[in-house]
Amino acid sequence: MQLSEPNDEETLQWSRLRNGEQHALAYFYEKYADVLLKYGLSVSYHRELIQDCVQELFIQIWNRRQNLSTPRSVKYYLISSLRRIIMDELGRGRLATDSFPEDSLSLLEHESQDREEMEENLNSRLIHAVRSLPARQQEVVFLRYFERMSYDDISSLTGLDYQVLRNTIHRSIKTLHKELSLTLDLLMIIFLSVTL
Repeated sequence: MQLSEPNDEETLQWSRLRNGEQHALAYFYEKYADVLLKYGLSVSYHRELIQDCVQELFIQIWNRRQNLSTPRSVKYYLISSLRRIIMDELGRGRLATDSFPEDSLSLLEHESQDREEMEENLNSRLIHAVRSLPARQQEVVFLRYFERMSYDDISSLTGLDYQVLRNTIHRSIKTLHKELSLTLDLLMIIFLSVTL
């Protein structure tokens, strides 16, 4: 899903947040905390420290609320701000990038319980395959296919050149294709439902 302009409710809540209304901060926390945690865990699987980074993000927003402008997309703003906090922590050596977190993909595992055995097996194999990708590939696969971000938004968020990003995603899909020993068409139709 491409990130869009803020909806009327988000614009109103953002304005209330800037005016110091705590319930507006709670609105954004409740709406985006899970997404932010899952994104953070796609960068580094140190749950407690990632949770601390999410908390730090909302503390920073509250402390700087009067200087905030209304973002084009609140979700994008929150993810990019969290990414900066995580990268700062990585720079200080508090976090390390490692394998794709199991619970980032738990929705897929839960959904597969209600599906045919073949789809269940495919999800399990895909999760294992994604976890085997290098950290940067895991991050962009998470953003593209689990958060449905556009290439432009991912490029802006990660700082990767647009063509480098497309190449990275292409290599990731190629690796997943080999790992799974399935046709790319079957993988796309059953699981990703996204056209490259």
